[in-house]
Amino acid sequence: MFTKIVRKRLGGMLFIFPFAILLLGCNLPVAPAAQAPEADLVATAIQNTLIAQTLQALVANPPAGQPQDQGQPQGQPQDQVQSPTPTLTFTPSLTPEPTYTATSTVPMVSVSVDTNCRFGPGKDFELLGALLVGEQTEIIARDPSGYYWYVRNPDRPGGFCWLWGNYASTTGNIASLPVFTPPATLTPTATFTPQPDFTVAYNDVEMCGAVWHIDFRITNTGSLTFQSVATTVTDTVTSETVNYNNDEFREYNACVLNLATLQDDLAPTEVGFSTSESLSNDPSGHQINATITLCTQNGLAGTCITRNLSFTP
Repeated sequence: MFTKIVRKRLGGMLFIFPFAILLLGCNLPVAPAAQAPEADLVATAIQNTLIAQTLQALVANPPAGQPQDQGQPQGQPQDQVQSPTPTLTFTPSLTPEPTYTATSTVPMVSVSVDTNCRFGPGKDFELLGALLVGEQTEIIARDPSGYYWYVRNPDRPGGFCWLWGNYASTTGNIASLPVFTPPATLTPTATFTPQPDFTVAYNDVEMCGAVWHIDFRITNTGSLTFQSVATTVTDTVTSETVNYNNDEFREYNACVLNLATLQDDLAPTEVGFSTSESLSNDPSGHQINATITLCTQNGLAGTCITRNLSFTP
């Protein structure tokens, strides 16, 4: 009888399987039945055990051809269903490297005004060249006073000269520069014969009180520095002639000396101004003949050259 019941249950498992799980899961209490004989109790216990084992076997290995739970991957326990592991893709964030600008430690010098470069630290030394506005050159040393720089000659590759520091601006490491003490007399390393030369042009007529004077614009186009200037002006209409000389290069605005253009010398490539002595008549519209003389030493001494000029202010 028991064997027939088991076979019948196995054949109809699809029908009793949900009910068996429900009964096992609910674990509902059963009202006590009338006490059966001991043999019936043993048979009932064996029957219940076999049913439970059969159900567990069917859960683990369902009969061939029966559909499986579509929500449960085959061969994995229900409490171990694993979600697909996402594949992480690393996208590097590239940050550009900062750009560093190297600062040169080589000491360099530039000037705000065109400045002479000489054989020694002083105006008494011979001129070798000039450092112009917009140029720069390397500093080699300094003089003991700190007023001059010993630099590479900007006009002669391979040469050196002394540069006045009044208009100079430096960059780089100047703290470690050596101090050079030049000898009293320096011998040029190459044969060089400097030549004086200049150009001159009428600049303006200025009135000061009851007199007039004429200003001239002078450009040093030679290789020597001029230290003094003289002008002779003749008004061909009034036949008035006036003479003027000075150890400075001066320009006037009416009666006021223009300090911005005042220079004590005129170095190569520099532009300066000079004036005439006062004229008693307005020279405007008159033909003027002028003679301008520049000399390399004060007091119209040294090497001097003269230029003549005719114009009508």
